[in-house]
Amino acid sequence: MANKLLEMKNLKIYFMQDGKALKAVDDISYHVDEGETLGIVGESGCGKSVSSMAILRLLESPPAKYAGGEILFEGKDLLKISNDEMRAIRGNEISVIFQEPMTSLNPIKKVGDQIAEAMILHQGLNKREAKVEVIELLNLVRIPNAERIVDEYPFTLSGGMCQRCMIALALACKPKLLIADEPTTALDVTIQAQVLQLMNELKSSLNASIIFITHDLGVIAEMADRVMVMYAGKVCEVASVVDIFENPKHPYTIGLIRSKPDMATEAERLEVIPGNVPDLNDKPGGCPFHPRCEKAGPRCAGEFPPEMMISEGHRVACYLYLEGGVGNDE
Repeated sequence: MANKLLEMKNLKIYFMQDGKALKAVDDISYHVDEGETLGIVGESGCGKSVSSMAILRLLESPPAKYAGGEILFEGKDLLKISNDEMRAIRGNEISVIFQEPMTSLNPIKKVGDQIAEAMILHQGLNKREAKVEVIELLNLVRIPNAERIVDEYPFTLSGGMCQRCMIALALACKPKLLIADEPTTALDVTIQAQVLQLMNELKSSLNASIIFITHDLGVIAEMADRVMVMYAGKVCEVASVVDIFENPKHPYTIGLIRSKPDMATEAERLEVIPGNVPDLNDKPGGCPFHPRCEKAGPRCAGEFPPEMMISEGHRVACYLYLEGGVGNDE
């Protein structure tokens, strides 16, 4: 049985606005095993990035408020450690690849200096030693002419090259956990495929764990071992990548999969999920997906459904699978 590297328990993150708590992440729990890739999928605004940025306490507080729960990394609660302890973990044991490399890299600092900074801070290398390591990293992420690129500025590089530099930066200290926040969104299809292949290869060589955040189910199918589906700050379904695609249970998961283009069918139009993700100011009670769900019943508007274990490792929060179904409780 794999060891849990990260475990999130009942995490609640609210944003305070005019004295009102907007529940961006509402009592979610999940774990990431050593050497595993967990894919987190859902529409924009469902809480994917907020929950993941909370791991490194990157949310500005206020307005963000950590309202409850635990984030255990190797048994240590990251929400309770000091700022100095947190700084020692950021970029060293847990790293992030942000979704827009052109804005995540400092345009007025050389690429090599930005990557070397983490090595100097966390590994005690001097500038000369760090530059040698940076060049090796740039070669590792398949950047040609690494000896030249190390002294270039980000604005002189393409989006694909910048993203590879971001991956090198995230891997500089060989972290145990890598958070990839939609790292291929800004890339064209060819470069996207190369970056995904590179990340899989680096994961295997470093035995790192990855939290891969995306709205693209095609990327999830290629990258993830397990998948967590989120909607409006809640976890709807968690299962292996095979179960998610071959045996989805939650109506939202089914809707996402049906909306994905399928070259094997001759459908002229994609299926769509009616409506939109609710605004945090006006989130419905009960299961937040029920206003958009074709299978919703009176029970769905009451309380959020408890989780149901469908099979080993496959859990879903939906009244369809609980005694009494979606009708009224008697």
